[in-house]
Amino acid sequence: MPRQAKPYKERGWFISRPGGEYARLCPVSEGMARANALLREHLAKREREKDRNDGRISPRLTVSELFVLFLQAVEAEKTSYTFADYQRWCVEFAKQYGKRQARDITRLDAQKFKQHLLTTTWVRNKQPPQPYKPKTINHAIITLRRAFNWAIDSELLPEGRNPFARLKLLPCQGRKRVATQEEFEALLRHCGDDHFRHVLIAMRYTPARPGDIRNLTWSMVDWNRRRWVIHEHKTTRTAREPKPLIVGMNEVVEEMLRGRLEKYGQGERVFLNEDGKPWTRNALGLRMRRLRKRAGIGRDERGEEFVLYTQRHTFISHAGTVAEIPEAIRVDVAGHTDGRTTRLYTHIHDDVVADAGRRVADSLHSQSTPGK
Repeated sequence: MPRQAKPYKERGWFISRPGGEYARLCPVSEGMARANALLREHLAKREREKDRNDGRISPRLTVSELFVLFLQAVEAEKTSYTFADYQRWCVEFAKQYGKRQARDITRLDAQKFKQHLLTTTWVRNKQPPQPYKPKTINHAIITLRRAFNWAIDSELLPEGRNPFARLKLLPCQGRKRVATQEEFEALLRHCGDDHFRHVLIAMRYTPARPGDIRNLTWSMVDWNRRRWVIHEHKTTRTAREPKPLIVGMNEVVEEMLRGRLEKYGQGERVFLNEDGKPWTRNALGLRMRRLRKRAGIGRDERGEEFVLYTQRHTFISHAGTVAEIPEAIRVDVAGHTDGRTTRLYTHIHDDVVADAGRRVADSLHSQSTPGK
């Protein structure tokens, strides 16, 4: 029969090691009675954890150790961009709490980290320091919430030990900018690179994501049915029943692709840069920033920049105005797994709202008594 755990002194503290687990109870100055009470409370928590976990006690991992295991799983299961993004926020949190036991992180610790991001700045390249945007802070919170949830699902932490579970996200507006035809034509006029011009055309006339454009191969192009069939895309990794993204080709996109095929031949990737190499995420983003500057396209009235993804947002938003397309089909066109996501893209413009208001007023006026 194992010996009963008792408090004992070590470096000015009462500690104990129930089941070989180190437990720091209280300073010696608080007395043995206080130490015994805290030990009983600690033992009771262990028993409750055993009851929840079929007699098992979750391992004692530091935050850094937990994050290492989490990132190993992310690296194996997600894209390199997702891994780099998750790694950024795990490292940032571990700078302050890495040596702490993961199960000892509290909601107050999570709140303090959120406040830290609200009051600190970051630097990109040679640009001046700038504060984190609310959307970026929310992304950090979501990342850390996923890390702790993964640990709970993997039985590395007991149930209910996610300090980020109830942490409120900051209010922020999602992407709302819609590209006008004039802006698109300005981009084409100022674009001296046919390779990037073709990317712009594909983004304008398809719902494809920038990642879909980068990774599109000629084997995905179905000329007979005038479509692309993309089996690996963003939501295939999150959907319960993954299905390919079907992208229809209109005459403009089909003509552009046939021109590329004739001029550059059929390698593996459809869209290559001027060096004949696949586009990278950063290269496309940098090219877009430089082009919109030359075209004189600044932020809109909400302060939102025109980015490459603006074209996809525009396409899906416009799909919402085509009454002949059912909502279920719009969800598939967008490549979403949840219709609520698609509805976020569907904006009713001010002129449409004003027109609806005028029609209501005209209807009321037509019912009024003649002569009054």
